[in-house]
Amino acid sequence: MNRDSKSEAPVKRLRSRLKEATADAILTAAAQVFVRDGLHAAKMEAIAEQAGVSVGTLYNHFTDRAALIEALGAKRRQVLLERMDAAMAPTKGQPAAAQLRAFVTVIFAHVAERDAFVRMLMQLPEDESRRQNKSRVIAELRRRLDAIFDQGIRARHFRAEGRDLYPTLLMGMVRGALDRIRAEDPTPPQAWGEELLRVFLKGIEV
Repeated sequence: MNRDSKSEAPVKRLRSRLKEATADAILTAAAQVFVRDGLHAAKMEAIAEQAGVSVGTLYNHFTDRAALIEALGAKRRQVLLERMDAAMAPTKGQPAAAQLRAFVTVIFAHVAERDAFVRMLMQLPEDESRRQNKSRVIAELRRRLDAIFDQGIRARHFRAEGRDLYPTLLMGMVRGALDRIRAEDPTPPQAWGEELLRVFLKGIEV
């Protein structure tokens, strides 16, 4: 047995955790600075200072502003999926409408509560990398919606006609409402979610 390699393993794990913690601190700081100063006006030096690291350390983790913004977007989308699963877990076995309510509520809460940076990301022009990342998240959201709609149809709570359009229609309504929220509409995001779901369910329920 190689004792040196065995003793190096904990050190490598510690370094990996420290590296991950530093990257998370930089991302948290970046979101705060971008919201405060704007995506294009924010200085990398200000982000490093907010994170409590040197500018060199920042660039060791993220090569440029674009890489930092992309990493932030990916992290926020992952947080949304994790939050979605945590919120929907207690609704397992409940009627499909209750599960759908949990689904919609999480999306609006994510935008309303997480931070203004989510809304800033929505305003960015999409490059290929951002489109691919977004497509993966949409596919995950659709997979969850498909399961809910299929359950509702099996229970004869939802109409089977037009089933293939349900995910697209719902997500389109959500995006439209989020656009209004982005435009600083005074209506609380949660109220948008409730009204949107009421209208949608009225169209598909038996």
